Amino acid sequence: MYFNMRNISYLAVTALILGVLLTSCDKNIVETEPLYPTTIYRLSEEILLQKRNDFAQRNPNVYTSLNQFGFCAMLEPGGGDGSPGGFTEKEAIAAVKEFVARNPEYTGVINPNDLQFRSISSTVGFNDALFWHFRTENQVINGTEIDYTEILFHTQNKKLVSCYGNYFPNVYVPKKFNFEVEQAKSQLLGKEIFHWGWGGQYSAGIVKEENLRQSSTKLIIIPITTDEKIELRVAWQIYLDSPLYYIFEIDVMTGEIIGESSTIIS
Repeated sequence: MYFNMRNISYLAVTALILGVLLTSCDKNIVETEPLYPTTIYRLSEEILLQKRNDFAQRNPNVYTSLNQFGFCAMLEPGGGDGSPGGFTEKEAIAAVKEFVARNPEYTGVINPNDLQFRSISSTVGFNDALFWHFRTENQVINGTEIDYTEILFHTQNKKLVSCYGNYFPNVYVPKKFNFEVEQAKSQLLGKEIFHWGWGGQYSAGIVKEENLRQSSTKLIIIPITTDEKIELRVAWQIYLDSPLYYIFEIDVMTGEIIGESSTIIS
């Protein structure tokens, strides 16, 4: 077979240039993780109905139900029999843990002893009915807190009557991040910060290197929830102090800003 040497040379040079370009581009490619983010999808109406019926039969004294993902949620107003008396605090804690042990798939809590309570309080209602109210700490996995995962429990008299909120089972955290903390912070350089006041929106200034050096950071997991799914995104939370007073949350794999808010209470 006859080859034109000029064509061979042209092809060789083209291949060399293409290889250099691809090698150069690889440095900017964001590596993907097939297991990231952990995603929980909305249940079909048929499966959700089955789960709600199972939850109601398993917990006849509980007036709360399940959300579209199959987790405990407040979907209707509270009830209760209004009779006097109630648990001691120790009995109420035992009732909460017994409920969790009976409903691991609906609370997301595998081990009841993992529950740490942020607050425990009691109130007395009509006819001296005693209520206990429990708010848990956020879920923590391998030292990383999952935001918005408080669970609230309420007892009335000698019954646990409501549970809403949940933990998340089997949350995947990548071993290697595409954006380490300094890379994540560099995404914010030059960004203008805005707040709202009595006169409307105003600028607090531009993010400078000094602001980033003085910022505090921590690794967190944030549930991003829509009607159809929940994505559990691992993020760097970056707190900018005076004079900007702002928090950003940047995905460790994509570099996206997935959350931001002012820390000024207006």
